[in-house]
Amino acid sequence: MTNLLDISVKTEPLSQEVRNYIDANLHSLQQARLDTRNTATLEDLFKSRNPYFLRSTRKVAFQLVRYCLDNYLLSVDENHFANFSRDLATFTARHSQLILEPSAILALFAQDDLPLRIELLTAYDRAINRLTHHFYVELCDENADIDWERLTRFICDFDAASQAP
Repeated sequence: MTNLLDISVKTEPLSQEVRNYIDANLHSLQQARLDTRNTATLEDLFKSRNPYFLRSTRKVAFQLVRYCLDNYLLSVDENHFANFSRDLATFTARHSQLILEPSAILALFAQDDLPLRIELLTAYDRAINRLTHHFYVELCDENADIDWERLTRFICDFDAASQAP
């Protein structure tokens, strides 16, 4: 059995096979990130949130939605990146005996792709606007104040549904 600490890390350039894998799968990763921004719902944002904590820290609907969206996207993006990194590490180990350092994998994500960054930012802005609108319609009263009782029930309904057999 080989000890992972005994495996030397190769520093040569990535093989064409690995580059092709990255090109093919990096697009899927970025598309998944865009899809998340385009399809996020209030349910996604507020699932597993503590309404009492939210009330003590956020008083404006836009700030509340942005806070919850940022946390939701962080969690989902972290899962997307973890899956991509794991699959890439498995592929490189099987096909080229090349073991990528975590810093090398992170460098792949940091490659400057301005059109993609603009698309992600645009999708994020649209998500903020769309979700804030839904929040006002669903969870604010006629004076445009957050209806904390309704929001608390909205959040607690997720907990009840997740605990139901």
